[in-house]
Amino acid sequence: MAVLSVGVLVLFAVALVGFAVLGGRRPPRFRPLPGFEALGEAIERAVEAGERVHVSLGTGSLTNASAAPALAGLSLLSHVAARTSMSDRPAVVTAGDGSLVILAQDTMRAAYGRVASRERYQHTAARMLGPTPFSYVATLPTLLATENVSAHVLVGSFGAEGALASDFGRQANTFVLAGSDDVPAQALLYATAEHPLVGEEVFAGGAYLQLGPLHTASLRAQDAIRLVLILAVLAATALRTLGLI
Repeated sequence: MAVLSVGVLVLFAVALVGFAVLGGRRPPRFRPLPGFEALGEAIERAVEAGERVHVSLGTGSLTNASAAPALAGLSLLSHVAARTSMSDRPAVVTAGDGSLVILAQDTMRAAYGRVASRERYQHTAARMLGPTPFSYVATLPTLLATENVSAHVLVGSFGAEGALASDFGRQANTFVLAGSDDVPAQALLYATAEHPLVGEEVFAGGAYLQLGPLHTASLRAQDAIRLVLILAVLAATALRTLGLI
């Protein structure tokens, strides 16, 4: 099993590099995801109205598997921070883990530097709200009200508390885009968020927002590896049925 896992990882790395190199020759075609399309409009409205965009990286930690969706959230944060850097009220980001807050600060600093607005960066724009899931969520209504948030973006690891986080945004009449790696949480977010992200859509933001060729290549590599695995399962099933293995 370990050898198989390593083999799949190596195959994915090769596919990623290959699609990154060939990406310019054969541009990919993505299915529409209304949430990411609407996010750009929500950011524009917030900037024009002098309101804030809030990005939540969830209640997970960098020390376990819950780091994956939070890292996807950091990619989205880079886009949001750059788009709002010249606003009177630039983006604010929160997390339930101190290490994620430090990464968020570095991400925002880099985004501001990329658009030549480094002097406008403030480290207090990234905040840790609470060390436990529900203590984190309990502070969100105050943040949404006091910071005049009009776009509420939740991309990270959430459990059942994600439904509360999303519903607080709905009650505040904000644009809500929400996704998590937790399947039960996805069901709750589907019912409470205006624009829910389901399954792998959480990790597709970088490609849909055109943040770089590697983000696009990663989606194409995922599809390629998925196809290979499906064909391998079908071939093994057929061979097993015929008694050849």
